[in-house]
This record gives sequence, structure tokens and C-alpha cells, in this order.
Amino acid sequence: MLIDSHAHLISKFYKENLEEEILKTREKEVFVNNIGFNLESSKEVVAIAKKNKNFFASVGIHPYDVSDSEKETIVELKKLAQDKKAIAIGEIGLDFYRQITDFNLQREKFEEQIYLAKELNIPFIVHSRKSFDDSLDIIKKIGYFNGIFHSFDYGINEAKKVLGLGMYISFSGMLTFKRRADIVEVALYAPLQNILFETDSPFLSPVPMRGKTNHSYFVEYVYKFFSEIKKIKIFELEETIRKNFNKIFSVNIIEKEV
Repeated sequence: MLIDSHAHLISKFYKENLEEEILKTREKEVFVNNIGFNLESSKEVVAIAKKNKNFFASVGIHPYDVSDSEKETIVELKKLAQDKKAIAIGEIGLDFYRQITDFNLQREKFEEQIYLAKELNIPFIVHSRKSFDDSLDIIKKIGYFNGIFHSFDYGINEAKKVLGLGMYISFSGMLTFKRRADIVEVALYAPLQNILFETDSPFLSPVPMRGKTNHSYFVEYVYKFFSEIKKIKIFELEETIRKNFNKIFSVNIIEKEV
């Protein structure tokens, strides 16, 4: 049994193949945290989770989508987040790689959504790219650390700061990339009780599937790579990730439940 803690299995990316994609996750015994990035996709991931036992939903506004969010958006997100299959606010955060949306607006919406997670006492899922200090400053300002840095894209110094707050780090297919020794270093350092694995499907396909559309069941390659570098047996790693996922998201996945 595998867990993909972060994927985007929605019609925008998989179109007519979405139902087949969902079916394959069940066949391969993969649990999926399906992530919204705007109000429309957040509604869709909740609807998908309601229909599929092995799916959960997270709802939020991605930094690239903050310009399209209205004042009512946070009210709608709150309603969605209170569904029993919704387990987190996300993905939310800051992306300063290129200025697709105003950076100050990103900060405002990031802060607003962390406050929502705090109000509902659920985790938040952080998208942080070229914006680590700003991201962490906002989190520290609010003082709510029940969160995950998804698809961790920083080095060991940043990882120590995140882990020092008791937050989680999620490793994507980038861990398997040849030129990402910095992420491998983080993986070797990180305590097992503070990690998750993900695909970020349909993006970031792991080696040996680079260049192809990513799928939730490709998370097996992240598990395999991590088990090899950390020298831990796959079945032990699966059990660790299951316990971590259950703890951070307050769910109760049990073995052979798909």
C-alpha cells in the first residue's frame, strides 16, 4: 500500500482519462491526497474524494491563482474544507520564481489561508519556490506549524529550519533527479517521522519515468529511491509513511483498505 500525499488528478490535466486514472490508483492500492489550486479545482477534488474511498481532498488557492480569487473565495474554501473528506488547506504559498501574480498579494492570500487552517485546526500544504525566507516568516508570524512543505525544493539549512518547527517535508520525484544532490542530503538528514512522499502529478515524473506524464502510482519510485539511500526496507517505509500521513492529516488509513 502506497500513499501519494500530493497530486492533481483533475479533469484539467487528465481530461477524458481521469476515470481511468482514478481506477488505476485503486488497482495499485494507492491512497491519494488530491490537491486543489483554485476554487474550481478545490470543488472538483472534494467531489472526487466523496466518490472514491482511496481519495482525500485538500482545498486552497495556489500563488499563481491569487489574482482570480474574490473576497468570497475564503468563505467558499471554508465550506469545502469542512467536508469530511477534506483534510487540509492547500496548496497555498509563495512562488517568486517568476512574477505571474503580485508578490504582496501572494503574501496576503498565503497568510489568510494559514489563518483559515488554524481556525479549522487542520494542516496546511505549502508551495514555496524561491521564497523560503518569506514563506517561513509568514508561518512564524502566525505561529501555526501544522503544515507540510510539499515537493521540497531547498537544501539542508532550510530543511533544518522547517523540521525544527515540527513541520513535515514531502519528497517528490525531484529526489530521484541526478542533479539534486541537495535534496538527497535532506532526505538522508530528515527524521523518518517528519516525511511524506508525493508525485505532484501530472508534473515532476520520477526517474525512470522522466519526460512522461506523471501518475499517482509512480510514487512507488520515490519510495524505492528513498529506501535505497536510507537503507530501510520498503515494507517498513510504507508503514512509516502510513503512520505519518494518518497523524498529520488526522485520518485512519489501515492496511489493505483500498
